[in-house]
Amino acid sequence: MSSHPHQFSRYCMHCGDRLTTAVPEGDSRRRLVCVGCGFVHYLNPRPVAGVLPVRADGSVLLVRRAIEPRIGTWVFPGGFMDLGETAEEAGVRETREEACLEVRNLELLDVYTRLEPGVVVIVYVAEAVGQAEAGDETTEVGWFAPDAIPWDDLSFDTTHAALHAWIERFVPGQ
Repeated sequence: MSSHPHQFSRYCMHCGDRLTTAVPEGDSRRRLVCVGCGFVHYLNPRPVAGVLPVRADGSVLLVRRAIEPRIGTWVFPGGFMDLGETAEEAGVRETREEACLEVRNLELLDVYTRLEPGVVVIVYVAEAVGQAEAGDETTEVGWFAPDAIPWDDLSFDTTHAALHAWIERFVPGQ
C-alpha cells in the first residue's frame, strides 16, 4: 500500500469515522476499513497514459520535466488520466500539454505495472504532427535518434522500459 496518495487516510470518506486495517469478509488482503460503517477503502493504482511521438525520420520526442518527481530528467509525454477520458485521449491531451504537439495513429506499445508503485502506465507510439515546444510542465523538448537516447538521464523505470520496447518493435535492424 505504500506510495499511494491515500495511504495515510485516517477517516472514512462516507461517515467520517476512523479507519483501521483489517481483512474484510470474503477478502484475503488487509484493507482500510471504517470502524463505524464498515466501508472498505480500496487503494487502487492510478492509470497514466503516455505517448512516444515519432517523426518520419525515426526520432522520438522526449520532454525534460519541470516538476517533481525527478525534475530535470527526460521522459515521454504522459500523465494521469482524467475521469471520462480514454487512455488514448489522455495520451493525446498530455502530449499537447507537455510538448505542444499533436499526434495521430496511436498504437498501443505496452502496459506497465509494478515498475512505478501505485500506477499503471499505458504507453502508445504515435505519429508526430508539426513542431514541438516545451509546455507548462516541461523545460525542453528533444528529438532523439534511437542511438542518441539519454539513457542515464531518463525519469522512470517505465521510461526505460517503453523506449527499449519501442526500439525492439519499431526500429529496423534492432
